[in-house]
Amino acid sequence: MIRYALQAAREQQPVGPAPFHRYLLADQTVWTEFYRMEAGYLLRFPGLADFEVSADGTVVVAYPVGDADEATVEHLYLNQLVPLALSRQQRPAFHASVVAVPGGCVAFLGSTGMGKSTLAASFALAGTAFLTDDALIIDATSGTVCAIPSHASLRLWEDSVEALLEAGASRAQPISYSAKARLLAGDALAHRAAPAPLLAAYQLERSGSPAVTIRPLSGAERHMAWIRNSFLLDIEDQDLLARHFEWTHQMAGRVPIHALDYPRDYGMLPEVRRAILGHVSDIRD
Repeated sequence: MIRYALQAAREQQPVGPAPFHRYLLADQTVWTEFYRMEAGYLLRFPGLADFEVSADGTVVVAYPVGDADEATVEHLYLNQLVPLALSRQQRPAFHASVVAVPGGCVAFLGSTGMGKSTLAASFALAGTAFLTDDALIIDATSGTVCAIPSHASLRLWEDSVEALLEAGASRAQPISYSAKARLLAGDALAHRAAPAPLLAAYQLERSGSPAVTIRPLSGAERHMAWIRNSFLLDIEDQDLLARHFEWTHQMAGRVPIHALDYPRDYGMLPEVRRAILGHVSDIRD
């Protein structure tokens, strides 16, 4: 559980110690700065908002900057802060989109721009519900590795929207830091609000292959796929890193993970869906 509070806007003042970690965008612009504070952490999104996070990850307080709108701050909280805060609660979270399949769900792992959201939207528009767009949160308390649904929206670039959706698709309020459209789940875009067993995961690759290919990953590759796509608030906390390393090792052993490569052609998406559904069926059998 996380207690969230939105406070009045305030300017971003200099912070004494240097950040112990930064997230950078592809153009090397600073996206997030991570600071240690007396009672926890400060996560700064320059020009957008500051978030104070308690040491145990159970409390997040947001301070918008200037005229940053509530929709933008809320989206930062849901997509960035929730999985990072949960890592302080020893709740594993990964960069992934998740869709339902017969008997459970599957996850698509990969860096920004690899097509996770487009693939999830393709499934959802074909009637196969999505659970989450960008953050896979795991619950294994019952002995089964389950994926927890998140907010019922998908973010897509306009070319994907135009290729996949009919005009007039329901959209959420835009967010100021991204040109992506936020599409709301509904009759056309199916969303599953209940947890589901995670049957398999696919690491998205882009090699220029002219066909849909699915290949098994080696033991080390399976482990590294989870490590590379992890949300971790404090990458210098050795105890947390040791626990997370053990958890990703367990994930690599409990959830089959394969590399998925396919041409980035919208017309190929039905074939990609069929290949994934057939592969999952083979795994279950």
